[in-house]
Amino acid sequence: MPTERVQDRVPNRDDERGDDPIIDDRIDERPWVIVNPKAGGGISQKKWARLVGAVSAGLGEIRVRFTEGTGHATALAHEIAMQGGQLIVAFGGDGTASEVAAGLLSASEAGAPPSQMGLIPRGTGGDFRRTLDLPTDVAQAAEHIRNSRAHRIDVGHVQFVSHQGELTRRIFINVASFGFSSDVAARANLSGKALGAKTAFLGATVRTLIAYENTEVMLELDGAAPVRRTLLLAALGNGRYFGGGMKICPDAKLDSGELSLVTVGDLGKMKVLASLPRLFAGTHLTIEGVHGTQVRRRLRASPVDPGQVIAIELDGETPGRLPATFEVLPRALPVRF
Repeated sequence: MPTERVQDRVPNRDDERGDDPIIDDRIDERPWVIVNPKAGGGISQKKWARLVGAVSAGLGEIRVRFTEGTGHATALAHEIAMQGGQLIVAFGGDGTASEVAAGLLSASEAGAPPSQMGLIPRGTGGDFRRTLDLPTDVAQAAEHIRNSRAHRIDVGHVQFVSHQGELTRRIFINVASFGFSSDVAARANLSGKALGAKTAFLGATVRTLIAYENTEVMLELDGAAPVRRTLLLAALGNGRYFGGGMKICPDAKLDSGELSLVTVGDLGKMKVLASLPRLFAGTHLTIEGVHGTQVRRRLRASPVDPGQVIAIELDGETPGRLPATFEVLPRALPVRF
């Protein structure tokens, strides 16, 4: 698809957000928009011809790049940031946003000036969007970016074992998890989300639960002695939502310098099903066997049985397995919201 260029607009600079950490939001060039053409059920050329007007109505004159597969958004964001792009907008779902964030961080590590990130939600899940409280309408989301200042948010960093058995590093901006939730995410991604993320994840939850057995893991939190736990799942939240709207980490804050850790213990299948409404409402921390705490530096997690495969999930994707080390990178990413 060709790059689109539309007329510029003067940004609104009246927005104030109290004492939040602020980044200078003066823009000296057109924003870049990285579009995932597979997001939200797919974006054809005809559909993009309609959407680009809504995007430009909010952002002004833009430059556009389209992704061609997994990881391409990271490469594009890195390239644009290294060339001095100041505002780079992810047009897609949580996976697209996570990839763009990874590209901006890698460019910053390589010496590029920090680029600001924006998000126009287009995916079916939209869990990171919920934490940012962004509009779902394309034109409104684009205008919201234009009128907002950038705030530095924390980023999660994970070292884990890939499906190929290699030691791998990745970041996440929303939620990381392992155990039952990872199996649900993998099943939901394979089945598709034509009926919406909530329906897809609920269906995947029920199907996964039928055969799932809770796992035994060793957890080492912030350098304390390792503890052995039997878990249904563990979630580490920078954002608050995962799984198509479940408020798994209700106490998470994007700029706290910590990750919110929620563990769901050795719960039976019927209790899990009965607790689903409380997971969506974020009132599950008072359930017996569910615990919440903070990760101030790092969490190391590994299977008690070294031969057991316990998958991990990062921003809705399932790239590998335990053992893994989860850390927080405080205020590492400037995001407009």
